[in-house]
Amino acid sequence: MSASDKLLRWLDVIASLLGRRYPVALSDLRRDVPGYDDPTVQENSILRMFERDKDELRELGVVIDTLPPDSEGVVKYQLRKHDFYLPFLSVCETMLPAQTDVRQQPRTAGPGSSRGVATLVLTPDACHTLRRAAARVAGLGHEELANDATAALRKLQFDIEDFAQSLPAAAVLQVDGTAFDTLTDAVALRKRIHFTYHSMARDEQAVRTVDPYGLIFLTGHWYLVAHDVEREALRQFRVSRIRDAAMSNNRKQHPDFDIPAGFNLSAYAASRQAWEIGNGGECHVLVVFTGASGNGMQGQQLGDPVAPDHPAHGAHDGAHDGVLRAFRVRRRDVFLRWVLSFAGDARPVSPPEVVEEWYALLRDTRAAHASIAPVAALVDEPGGVQ
Repeated sequence: MSASDKLLRWLDVIASLLGRRYPVALSDLRRDVPGYDDPTVQENSILRMFERDKDELRELGVVIDTLPPDSEGVVKYQLRKHDFYLPFLSVCETMLPAQTDVRQQPRTAGPGSSRGVATLVLTPDACHTLRRAAARVAGLGHEELANDATAALRKLQFDIEDFAQSLPAAAVLQVDGTAFDTLTDAVALRKRIHFTYHSMARDEQAVRTVDPYGLIFLTGHWYLVAHDVEREALRQFRVSRIRDAAMSNNRKQHPDFDIPAGFNLSAYAASRQAWEIGNGGECHVLVVFTGASGNGMQGQQLGDPVAPDHPAHGAHDGAHDGVLRAFRVRRRDVFLRWVLSFAGDARPVSPPEVVEEWYALLRDTRAAHASIAPVAALVDEPGGVQ
């Protein structure tokens, strides 16, 4: 028997099992698989051949289930589509709500769709990370790894039309490679680390001493999540602003700290939005959503509900008609630009200083786009002041 004969038999087995919605007995498989349908071969020999094929396919990752004998003592076999096919890929064009768990979802009907095959939803940031990772792997000079990276990109390109061109216009990551490697080692070894950090909020550089918990990639940037020793608080540091990073040299093979038992880096990263990242003072901003668009509905989910007895619900100027949501904000500029993207379907209503900044942003936007009438319509301030 040649290797090609075995490969053809395997393909026939897989095609037969995938083509059936219910478990099948070997007698049914024999009618679909020419390699098993030889009247000159005893049934026990066919069974042994099938068992060898099944075990070898399982070793290759093809999950063929063997079900217990039915009431008539017949053993049946099944290969579920979701255990065999790679998921289809799609991109969520906007950031998913913080409480959303990105997981495989049923594939919607459409050309080329297949029931039982899942769809894996990727965020724009995830696409950006995948593209950069593949490029770095391809540049390592290892032919086999480069081929694997190329194959992965082909899969992405097949499922996501114009994958390479559809990536968000993320900022170029000007990360110090040496500093990044040092941070990675410090995270892995749980070693205290010192570095010079440029704080944009205060426009100053200072030496920081931290216990690094992990690295996360958000909104096109790498961040180090760490416990600031001097400030005794959890902080996020943009890696591109870190220079001269150095690990503690004492007892290099022994950790300098323990990560708190309740801390989960994945959950922490999933709960962060761009306006929540930073070390500035946190303020609570109330935003009213007045539109019924899908974008507005998703934006509402990123905020926390506001209690029905909150004074904002009782406003009489009409500015608060709609759905109120509360947001924890550290970077007002980023947050207000995000609110502006709703094109009038959302606006901040509290606190007053944020509302003032909001209208200043609208005036600046109108000035920059004076020829665009819809922008001018968004800047009507309370009392008719524009």
